[in-house]
Amino acid sequence: MEGRPDPFRQQRHDARFTLLAGVLSVAALLYYYIEQELLLYGDAVAHINIARRVVDNRHPLLSVSELGTVWLPLQHIAMLPFVWLGPLWRSGIAGSIPGMVAYVLGALGIFRLVSGHAPRLAAYLAAAIYAFNPNLLYLQTTAMNEPIFLAFFIWALVYLDEFFRACFPTHAQTIPSGTKPSRALEACGICLAGGAFTRYDGWFVAAAMGLILAWIVAVWWRRNADRNRRRAMAKSFLEVLLLNALVPVFWLGFTYSISGYALDFANGPYSAKAIALRARLPYPGQHNLWTAALYFMKAAKLNLGAESWSQVLFVAALAGTAIVAWRLRRDWVFLLLWLPLPFYALSIAYGSVPIYIPVWYPHSYYNVRYGLELLPAFSTFIPLLAVSIAERVNERALRNAAWCAVIGIVTGSYLSAWRDTPITLREARANSRGRLAIERPLANYLGELPGTATLLMYTAEHAGALQMAGIPRRHVISESEHPDWEWALLDPARHADFAIACQGDPVWLAVQPEHRDFTEMLSISAPGQSRCIIYKRKDVRSGWFPLADPLPDADHQLAPMLASLCYHPPERTTECDSHD
Repeated sequence: MEGRPDPFRQQRHDARFTLLAGVLSVAALLYYYIEQELLLYGDAVAHINIARRVVDNRHPLLSVSELGTVWLPLQHIAMLPFVWLGPLWRSGIAGSIPGMVAYVLGALGIFRLVSGHAPRLAAYLAAAIYAFNPNLLYLQTTAMNEPIFLAFFIWALVYLDEFFRACFPTHAQTIPSGTKPSRALEACGICLAGGAFTRYDGWFVAAAMGLILAWIVAVWWRRNADRNRRRAMAKSFLEVLLLNALVPVFWLGFTYSISGYALDFANGPYSAKAIALRARLPYPGQHNLWTAALYFMKAAKLNLGAESWSQVLFVAALAGTAIVAWRLRRDWVFLLLWLPLPFYALSIAYGSVPIYIPVWYPHSYYNVRYGLELLPAFSTFIPLLAVSIAERVNERALRNAAWCAVIGIVTGSYLSAWRDTPITLREARANSRGRLAIERPLANYLGELPGTATLLMYTAEHAGALQMAGIPRRHVISESEHPDWEWALLDPARHADFAIACQGDPVWLAVQPEHRDFTEMLSISAPGQSRCIIYKRKDVRSGWFPLADPLPDADHQLAPMLASLCYHPPERTTECDSHD
C-alpha cells in the first residue's frame, strides 16, 4: 500500500552497498595478486602458515596446538576453510579472504554508525573515506589482521550506539526498527569478544567499553522498574561480561598448556619485548608517552596520504572531534574512535612496540600500518565537520561548496598516496627484500626435491620458502612439531633426508657437529640475512629415502640439543611482534 514504509528498504540498500564494496575489494585483490604483492609482509606469511600447520602437520591429533602462543587465534581459524587448498595457500589468497570480508563489513559499519546521527550524504562520505583509503585497500588483500580488528571495533561501536539510543530514546535520533536494548547489548559483546580474539588492542577496547556498558546499564536500571525488562537486561549484561572475561582467561590457559608459561605471548622469545631486547637499541618514544603519541599520530597521518594533504585532513578531524565534544550528550560514542591513540601510545612507550616512519628518525619503515587504526576516526569526524558547516550555511550553493571542498581534499590526499605508493605497501616492499632474496632461490631448489623427502628446518625465519615450493608441512620437521623436533636435533642424519640450516639457528647448531653425515647442496646469502645452506644426507639416493629411526642412540651427545633449545632467533628487521 502507498504510504506504508518498506520493511526491506534497509536490507536492499545494505546489499547494494555490500556489492559495491565487494567489487572494490576483489579489484584490489586481483591487482596485487598480478603484482605478486600479497605476501610481502613477513607477518602475513607467518599468519597463513600458522593456519596451514593446523590442517597439515605430522601429528593431526595435536593440530590445535599448531595455533601457537604469540598471535591471537581468530584470524587463523577464519583461514582454515581456505588454507587447506594448495593454490589458495601458495598464492596467499587464503589469507586475503577473511580480511576482504572484514573490509566490506567495516565500510558497512561506518555507514551505519554515521547514518544514525547525520544525513545519508555524510554517511556515504564516511564510508567512502574508509573504503577508498589506498593503504587499507592494500592491507585487506594480505593475511594481516588489522582489517579484521577494525571491523569488529567499528561494529562494537555501532551496537553500543544503538544500545544507548534504545535505552534512552529521543525524538531527535532515529533507532533501527526492531532494535531491543538487550539484543544490541549482546551484539556489542560479541563484537568486542571477536576483536579481543583478533588483536591485543581488543583487550584494551573491551575493558574501556565494558566500563561504559556498565554505566549505561546502571543508569537504565534506575529509570526502569519493570521486573521482566530488568531480568532480560541483567541476563544480557552478565553474558557480555562473562564472554569478554573468558577471552583473556582462555588465551592464558591455552598459552600455558602449549608452552608451560601463560604469558609467553608477552615475555616469550617471540614476543615484542624479546625482539626489542635483542635489538639492544632505544627507539623513539620508548619510556616517553608524549613522543610515543606523536609517532603514532604521524603514522596515522601518513596512512592518509602525502604530508601536506594529510595535515589538512588531520586538522579537519580535530575540528570534527571538537564539534562532537560540544554535542556530547548526542554524539559521545564517536569519541571512542580515538581509543587506539592511548593504547598505542602506552604500547610504544612501555610495551616495546616501536614505530619507525620514513620522515622522522630513524627514517625507516616498521609498524607504520598501525596508523590505520585511526582511519575510522578520520572517516567519521571529517564528514561530521562538513555536516556542521552545512547546517550553519543558509544558501544552497555555499552548502554544496562546503561538501565539494571536503570531497576534493579527501580525493587529493588519496591521489597523493597512490602517486607516492601507499605507505603500507612501501613498508612491505622495504622489509621484504632481504627475506625474499633468500626464500625465492631456496624455494626454487626445494621444489625440485622428491615429494617423499623429509626436511628438517627452523621455519620461524623462512617458512615462505616452503609455501612458495608447495611442500606439505607434514614432510617438514620444524619447531612446532613435538617431540619430532627434539629428536631430530639430537640426530639430524637419522631423522631427516635434507636439512635447511640458516646460520645461527637450531638446525645449524645441530648439523655442524654432524657435518660428516651431510653433503652441502646449496648456499644462499643476502644482505642483512643469515646465510642459509641446504644439506643432503650422504646416503640419500634419488628416488629412495630410508625411513628414519624414531629413537636416537642413548649415548648420543646432547650438546647440540642443549644449544639449540637455548637459541633465540636473530633480530627481525620487519615484522613479527606479538602485538598483532
